Amino acid sequence: MKKSWLYVSLALVVILATLLAACGPQPTTPTEEGTAPPPEEDEPVTLRVGTTYIWDTANPTFGWYNYTLRYLLYDTLVEEAGISDFVPGLAEEWEVSDDGLVWTFKIREGVTFHDGTPCTAEDVAWSLNWTIENEIETFSFYLYNFQEVVALDDTTLQVTLSEPVGNMEYLLMYVWILPRSVWGEMSYDEIMEFEDMAAGIGTGPYKLVEWVEGEYLIIEANEDYWRGAPAIDRIVWQEFATEDAAVQALIAGEIDAIAADTIPTTAVQTLEAAANIEVAVMESTTIDELIINSHENGTQPESLWDPAVRLAIAYAIDKRQIVNVAYLGFAEPATVIVPSSLGDWHNSDIEDIPFDPEAGARVLEEAGYVDSDNDGIREDADGNPLEYRLYATEGASNARILEIISDGLAQVGISAPPTLMDEDSLIGLYPAFDFDMVYWGWGLDPDPDFAMLIFTCDQREEGGWSDSGYCDEAFEEMYFEQAVTVDHEARRQIIWEMQEKLFEDRPYIVLTYANTIQAYRSDRFTDFGLEAGDILWKASILPAHAVE
Repeated sequence: MKKSWLYVSLALVVILATLLAACGPQPTTPTEEGTAPPPEEDEPVTLRVGTTYIWDTANPTFGWYNYTLRYLLYDTLVEEAGISDFVPGLAEEWEVSDDGLVWTFKIREGVTFHDGTPCTAEDVAWSLNWTIENEIETFSFYLYNFQEVVALDDTTLQVTLSEPVGNMEYLLMYVWILPRSVWGEMSYDEIMEFEDMAAGIGTGPYKLVEWVEGEYLIIEANEDYWRGAPAIDRIVWQEFATEDAAVQALIAGEIDAIAADTIPTTAVQTLEAAANIEVAVMESTTIDELIINSHENGTQPESLWDPAVRLAIAYAIDKRQIVNVAYLGFAEPATVIVPSSLGDWHNSDIEDIPFDPEAGARVLEEAGYVDSDNDGIREDADGNPLEYRLYATEGASNARILEIISDGLAQVGISAPPTLMDEDSLIGLYPAFDFDMVYWGWGLDPDPDFAMLIFTCDQREEGGWSDSGYCDEAFEEMYFEQAVTVDHEARRQIIWEMQEKLFEDRPYIVLTYANTIQAYRSDRFTDFGLEAGDILWKASILPAHAVE
């Protein structure tokens, strides 16, 4: 089981803005008068970022954690700018044939990989074909209908599709261009086992310099970057044992910024009150959900398949209390899988099931679930009690959320005692689908395709994205229809129908759309220019963000 916001992909996802944008450095050492002297002219500008986990591997072919960090090392043909907005990357411009099947990209001239080898259209074609042929698990599925990829000359790339797509820019923003000089001679097994620091070689704005697992990671500016040298010379990620330790390090001036997924909502007030610290709260593509086991071969009780039981569960969840207690208001109650931050892709017509335990109890009563022995737990017609396993990963916030869910379920006659476990143990419940309900979350992509993909049948296979085990023929047909629908409005209508079906079938009960919270030292860096969806690479290298 893979998660975008834990493996910060995908999907990761996304994707999820987890890093801070930084721009003009400010002095770091105060004088006796309290005014910092100007920095030395050639003193390198260093940004120190605190986090509780950096990543699991330098190898991009199977590394999921901290997906956005990798955008500092590698380029893609198209880049994201904010949520659901795209700008040219290695491709300066592109055009598509009238039938939607042939895309032609103009590749930038003079681009080189970190090892000095050129990155021409031929190298881009090699990288994309290599990704497809080796079925690179982190991003090859974005190229699912690429039929042919060829370089017509040094700056012209031509992609022929098996079917048209309406979201090509989105698909390409997740596929890194990697060098043949590093990966070209490897077998698949060698690719999967490669742990050398050369795995970090790309065409991106920074070069991977050093990584000590569990401690720190260092990258340095690529002076030959095609956009020009980045404004920040060196970025150091420092790993802390807890979120609170990272927060205290920021307040003490030991670090300059905190990765967004490292700031607990309980720390926001403290950070806002601290001197020389700026806090930015923005919308994101992050959702939290209650997964209900929907795999026909899963180990869940038969009663959990009953639509009445799933509806009663929805009535029993107090989403507003989850927002207020667990998020301290830095989220909003959710309805459907596509968050409101994705604009018109979000089905705003769907009205949520309100928190109403009495209505939930009536639903169960009318469906024949009664509490015959007055122990507070309803039973089905065969006398089996509505007792379910409710899991989440360890953490104070998760404990509070599970308690709220469990208490609400008890009010409708369902027993689901909260159980917290370490992440590896929870992931170990897959691929057998050995659970009943799991609280989890996603940092979704800026296009709704991925949010729909995770409910398709083939994603239930080991290594796939499905965590609910959901598989439905009608939904499957809609997924493939939206994938080849080019007209935005027509595709939007399909996506809305898919959201409505998921809302009614309830493989998920989507709980919240969470905010992204980022914090940095304003006495050291200014003009972060943060916007929803921003990540560090964007604001640290674009011309508008220059060292002061």
